[in-house]
Amino acid sequence: MELLYAQGMLDNAQGRDFRSPALKELLRKLRELAYGADDVLDELDYFRIQDALEGTYHAAADLDAHGCIDGLLLNARHTARGAAHKLRLSSSCPRGASANRGDPDDEAEGGKQGCLCSIRTRVVSRARSAAHIIGKNLTCYSFPSIDHDDDAMWESSNMAASGRQFLCGAWQSKAVQRNHVVQTPKKEFDRVGMSHKMIEIVEQLKALCGKVSTILNLELLGSNRTPNQDTTMNRPKTTPNIVEPELFGRDGLKKNIVDDITHGKYCTNELTVVPLVGPGGIGKTTLTQHIFRELQNYFQVSVWICVSLDFNADRLLQEIVNKIPKVNGEKGNVVIVTTRIPKVASMVTTTNYSSINVERLSHEDTMSFFEVCVFGDQRPWEDHPELRDVGNIIVTKLKGFPLAAKTVGRLLRNQLTLDHWTRVAESREWELQTNDIDIMPALKLSYDYLPFHLQQCFSYCALFPEDYEFGSKELTHFWIGLGIIRSHDQAKRTEDVALCYLNDLVNHGFFRKNEKENGARYVIHDLLHDLAVKVSSYECLCIYSSNVRSIQIPASVRHLSIIVENTDVKDIITFKEYNSYLSALGKRLKVQNLRTLVLFGEYHGNFAKTFRGLFREARALRTIFLSGASYSVDDVLLDFSELLHLRYLGIKSVRNKDMCLPSALFRSYHLEVIDLESWGGSFGSTSQMSSLVKLRHFVVPEDSLKLHSSICEVGKLKFLEELRRFEVGKETKGFELSQLGELTELGGSLGIYNLEKVQKKDAANELKLIHKNHLHKLILEWCIDRPNQNAEQEEHVIESLVPHSNLQDLCIRGHGGANCPSWLGRYLSVENLESLSLCDVSWSTLPPLGKLGFVAGEEWQSHVSSQGFHILKRLEIVKIPKLQKWVGNEPCHLFSVLEVVIFIDCPELVELPFSHPTSHRAKHDENMSWFPKLRELKIISCPKLASLPPIPWTQAPCSAEIRQAGSVFEKLVYTENYKSELSLIVEGKDGQHGVLWNGLAFHNLAGLKELRVENCPPLPLIHLEKLKSLKSLEITGMSNSLLLFKGESYSTECPLPVEQLEIKHCGADGKELTQVLSYFPKLTQLVVISCEKITELGVAELQTEMTTPSSSGNEIEIEHAQAGHHQTRGEEVEYAAEKGGGLLLLPRQLEGLTIDECKELRLLSNPLDKVNDNPRGGGGLQSLCSLQSLGIFSCPRFLSSYSSCASSCSPFPTSLQQLYLFGVEGMETLAPLSNLISLTILSVYDCGDLRGEGLWPLVTQGSLTQLQIYKTPKFFTGSEPSRPHDQEIPSSSSKLEQLWTDDWAGVLTAPICRLLSCSLTKLSFSQNEEVERFTEEQEEALHLLNSLQGLDFRNCGKLQRLPAGLTKLASLKILRIRLCPAIQLLPKDRLPTSLQELDIRHCPAIKSLPKDGLPSSLRKLQVFHGISEELKRQCRKLKGTIPIIIDYHD
Repeated sequence: MELLYAQGMLDNAQGRDFRSPALKELLRKLRELAYGADDVLDELDYFRIQDALEGTYHAAADLDAHGCIDGLLLNARHTARGAAHKLRLSSSCPRGASANRGDPDDEAEGGKQGCLCSIRTRVVSRARSAAHIIGKNLTCYSFPSIDHDDDAMWESSNMAASGRQFLCGAWQSKAVQRNHVVQTPKKEFDRVGMSHKMIEIVEQLKALCGKVSTILNLELLGSNRTPNQDTTMNRPKTTPNIVEPELFGRDGLKKNIVDDITHGKYCTNELTVVPLVGPGGIGKTTLTQHIFRELQNYFQVSVWICVSLDFNADRLLQEIVNKIPKVNGEKGNVVIVTTRIPKVASMVTTTNYSSINVERLSHEDTMSFFEVCVFGDQRPWEDHPELRDVGNIIVTKLKGFPLAAKTVGRLLRNQLTLDHWTRVAESREWELQTNDIDIMPALKLSYDYLPFHLQQCFSYCALFPEDYEFGSKELTHFWIGLGIIRSHDQAKRTEDVALCYLNDLVNHGFFRKNEKENGARYVIHDLLHDLAVKVSSYECLCIYSSNVRSIQIPASVRHLSIIVENTDVKDIITFKEYNSYLSALGKRLKVQNLRTLVLFGEYHGNFAKTFRGLFREARALRTIFLSGASYSVDDVLLDFSELLHLRYLGIKSVRNKDMCLPSALFRSYHLEVIDLESWGGSFGSTSQMSSLVKLRHFVVPEDSLKLHSSICEVGKLKFLEELRRFEVGKETKGFELSQLGELTELGGSLGIYNLEKVQKKDAANELKLIHKNHLHKLILEWCIDRPNQNAEQEEHVIESLVPHSNLQDLCIRGHGGANCPSWLGRYLSVENLESLSLCDVSWSTLPPLGKLGFVAGEEWQSHVSSQGFHILKRLEIVKIPKLQKWVGNEPCHLFSVLEVVIFIDCPELVELPFSHPTSHRAKHDENMSWFPKLRELKIISCPKLASLPPIPWTQAPCSAEIRQAGSVFEKLVYTENYKSELSLIVEGKDGQHGVLWNGLAFHNLAGLKELRVENCPPLPLIHLEKLKSLKSLEITGMSNSLLLFKGESYSTECPLPVEQLEIKHCGADGKELTQVLSYFPKLTQLVVISCEKITELGVAELQTEMTTPSSSGNEIEIEHAQAGHHQTRGEEVEYAAEKGGGLLLLPRQLEGLTIDECKELRLLSNPLDKVNDNPRGGGGLQSLCSLQSLGIFSCPRFLSSYSSCASSCSPFPTSLQQLYLFGVEGMETLAPLSNLISLTILSVYDCGDLRGEGLWPLVTQGSLTQLQIYKTPKFFTGSEPSRPHDQEIPSSSSKLEQLWTDDWAGVLTAPICRLLSCSLTKLSFSQNEEVERFTEEQEEALHLLNSLQGLDFRNCGKLQRLPAGLTKLASLKILRIRLCPAIQLLPKDRLPTSLQELDIRHCPAIKSLPKDGLPSSLRKLQVFHGISEELKRQCRKLKGTIPIIIDYHD
């Protein structure tokens, strides 16, 4: 009662602005006492749960009903414990006898428990003797067996103290699991100590509550109460979701920026950075989003990156690279940067133009936006004219900031009354504005008017980093773990309430909802995040490296978040500095008061040892969230068994099977949420999980559902919300179907497997499935491989498994009964299903899905038309061998709502409602109109299906996958590719070429970007010309003709937009391919693979690209160019035919060319004159003046014409930047490449006797920065840098930065290394299985590479040791050793003092790190994959001394 009274007083004070400092201090003390009382009661509840599980009565409230002797014995035991505790405090036992709960890394102290154990044993023994004496004189008393009770627990405690035990390991056999599951000792209950605590707190509460009550009553008479307690939340007539507003007041600015990018001052630059500058909340991001959307189709690649506070250039660059496919450099690349800081804008800008300032909105534009936020689609002020004047006043206070208008507007729309609006306008919060750009008061005002429960939910988000993307379940589970979600309506589950709160916060503008492929994500604006930090600062603390030294830490802090950024481990100095600051937190922070611990950061695990010491006394924790964990939980929370109050455990980790969960997890009886969906460690057995009687959510990875199915006696988890896999009869006991009957709160998904083991109908009734009204998804599965089937029994069972009518998703697999259950058929009771999946069932009747026919048996149809599915969106039919037809002669309601239709493995299926055996297009189109919402169609392995609907059947977004179905297509896949562009893959069947293209609705393919065809007939140009957006075309397996029907002509008025063309395994000759290429005037990328009839390669005489108005603007020139192109195309084709049909002429506009597996292909060394075949200068590919990338693979004769050419005869144009020669022979030296002054990458692999003569001019006088040489043994032979006039080429002239090779002897010569000494930054030796060690001369040459920063050794099977003298490489930062099984030791003469990263993988012979230790400069140590256990142990010991240690593979 005292605690309730105190809590009521605190609730009454919530939201009030008190003037008295004394009252505030008293309330603080009262809150502290309330927290303490709550912990004591929570602890008592913990032991009562333990009593219930163990069948004991240690924490019983009253004497047991069996009589006074039980009570006497109970109190005697606890009095004995209390006496033992007193004796322990005053005993003269040696110091070493005290129990040691030390760090597992510390040495164990001797003499544990010493005299305390013997003293306690004597006290307990005497108490038991007294109880036995009394018991002998009472005939009605039966003394309980207690020999295994306290003493056994005490012994278990002693055993546990000797070392940690983990819940980890492989999945053992069930017998082993039952007999050898690690048992965590249960906690002792100190009844005497608990009583003293409770009495003390009650006395303090009585005294303090009286004082607070007196002052509080006086204070309330004049207090200013925050309005949220009194305000009635009346909604306006509009829907609660505000329509996303348009861009207000920025149209002119947006147009100017877009114009400058597309055809203005930015379009001619290679790269332009456009900074948008303005204060927070001014609308920079919104403006950029509108620009981004408008320009998305203008650019080949569009990328959106959020920098946030954790600025790391390497991370951002990698993130950008991951999102950008390989593209050629072009002009017009633009980066838009938003920033609040003008100095940052000036730093990043690349133009002479000033930054773009995003100004505040005008009063009129702010008012327009404000009106939308308040009134939505309604006409503003029409129904509430009295609000206009005060609304105008409020808008003036918003200072033209859209974010302020949005949050305040959404606040005001909740109550459209003059009184409410006036109170907002006159609030004292406005007076706190420090300047014209300070909108925090406006945001704070909106927060103040939130209901208290929404304030709580929002404020705790301060524990997460800025721009954190929450999942709805993740966030609502976190709130549940915090204990701030309460349902006062029995019809509403806690989860439903939490989701409502989240939606309310979205509608109030405190969260932004972003729809993504993997579901919705919720984000808080950075200024609102600042607000959350501000309003929660009394109890919540978020530690960054930037604030760890200076931040004020109130004594009231209960919730702590520590965020380790990548910059905190950038070097050893920064790491040690941050580590020391974190260690010192223990002196400033009352760790024992913490209720929430949140750790963030990819590398926060490297501070695990520090955290372990810091949180040793954090025993009041209720919520733990670890993001980026790379450790076992016990490594940070050493005494996990002491966390009696734990409600929530969420872990997002790397993938490392050495990580374990604590064995004490199943003693955390208060746990409500265990979120391990992103846990990458070992799980171990979950058989003991039924002890977590309060558990609501156990979230596991999709591939680890066996964790659900292994829970023995799952029926004890009465609050469990989701059980995705339950296997009936998995063991002899604890896996009965009746276990599920106890789970009354089940929602989400329930999967029941091995239903063939249910032998009695009554057993199915015990499931009580019909009462589970919160269940969304249900899976019922009978094992397909079961040896015996009892069709009649299985039919009875499924009839008893009647779900609630609220069920949305139903999947039935493997049922062996003869009929569909009545609740799914004739007497349909699940009419609200949204998804239905039937797999491998033997029914002769199916649910009411229209008219269905079977091979054997009569056609069946629902007899009651009113009984049908109301909102069925997804239908999946798999492995129903008898199904022959699903037909509909007219539209029906079911067809009108279906969005997804899937048919797989139905061998007798011949007809579907949207197919027609006559293949009549008009009939197809008519039938498809019956399915107006169909967005996904999948038909696989239905070989007898007569016909298919036209693909795609609509211009709206949709997808289709057809495989081994119908008579035309072998495969047809229509969907979005990885770039979110529409893609179509078509593979035809042999013998059906005549009608193949009739199966595609080309009029619906105007937005198609990628087309891949294989084994198809020629694609008529009349169809191809309809693909207005087609950028990429891939043709595979054509015979002798491509694209054209005979006699078809090409219209230059509709140029084909294809830019990338790939032709593979094609039987066409050079003439036909030359003709094909001429149809694509915009072609820039060409790939030709395995086209054996192509024997010669040349370049077309004229440019085939047609000039466009945007580039020249001269219509006469355009017309002339088109005419010229049209006239010469036929001549070039004829000329190719005259050369025997093997000559392929390339269009001159190509920028990228790849040719692979054309064994007879030869590049013509001389240009062709169509009149007399005489050379006309510039042979080979030199006429491809735009060519930037060239790859020749497995074309051994490609350069045979250059075997004896003079160095002046160059095959490639000077524009070439990247050259890849794999399996190309004939050219003797690199002399013909001497003209490639723009070449930056040269890769040579398996090119016979090619020598590197001519390489060094490219290195010293050209642009070559990357060189790869493999399987070309003579490349470096005799190709040392020349010495004109006996003087060496100056090393400073070399531009080569990266070199990969297997020819170590060829590279490690003094002349070469001397030349590269100042430029080479990365050297990789790999794929050499012969070399065992380096010679002294080679080592000395290696030491000349003064600029070397990265050194790699990979796939060196016989290499026994690394080169000596690595310390002489003064610039070396990265050393990688991979797949070198013969190396046993790292260099004896230490590693370079400059080394920052050491990476060792698949080197099992290396047993230890250097004896002299690692250099102090080392920042990152990676040791995993095929590494000895000794080496792993050494690395683990180093954790906490090196910023980043990775001993796992994520």
